[in-house]
Amino acid sequence: MSENVAFELADTDAEVGDQQTPSTETVLNYLRAHPDLFLEHPEILDHIDLPGPPQPIVSLHHWQLRRWRGQALRHRHALDQLHQVAADNADADRLLHRFCEGLLTATDRSPAALEKQIQADFEVDTCRVVPVADLDKETRRLLAGWLDNPTPFCGRPHDTVRQTLFGDALPQTGSVALIAVPARGSGPTRHIVALGRRLPDGFNPAQGTHFLEQIGELAGAFLEQAASDSDSH
Repeated sequence: MSENVAFELADTDAEVGDQQTPSTETVLNYLRAHPDLFLEHPEILDHIDLPGPPQPIVSLHHWQLRRWRGQALRHRHALDQLHQVAADNADADRLLHRFCEGLLTATDRSPAALEKQIQADFEVDTCRVVPVADLDKETRRLLAGWLDNPTPFCGRPHDTVRQTLFGDALPQTGSVALIAVPARGSGPTRHIVALGRRLPDGFNPAQGTHFLEQIGELAGAFLEQAASDSDSH
């Protein structure tokens, strides 16, 4: 029995200092006094390794138990990951809900108001909502391939693109997420929602883009309504 397991089994009322490891005899005396310990706390057995038969003898039962324990640990790890994904998704849903509320109650439906709402609801260092028509020729050339198939871009942009979209608000070492906002549904891109973080890996190519796509859809509806209000006047 390892010293760590011995410490877990030690009587909490024993006269042992906070920094002192109980002796083997202390643990054995405790087990003799509490013969039902493993029946009342079977989870302790999950942390105990029993010796197998001497080499080269192989015990099929012992080998099966080792395999089952390994499988159980992998399943527990996978379940923990699923729980974390579910918690992350719940947090994202709450953020989007708050973002929707802010957009629905906004009296100002300008791109500047959208920028302000995004910075209030999401962890970004800077945000720009830029009409594609306002981009200079060089920036449009650099973004041409992406604008033709506008899945949100995450990572380090070309310096010209960064300077055009953010100016001095984002350093060269920063990272961005670029979201294309179509004019109507699947129409041509009318605006770019540019999110910036000063951390080089704040936005990175390995992360998913579904959450960003949802932000883009909401931003598109917000800006489309602003354009409709402007046309009606």
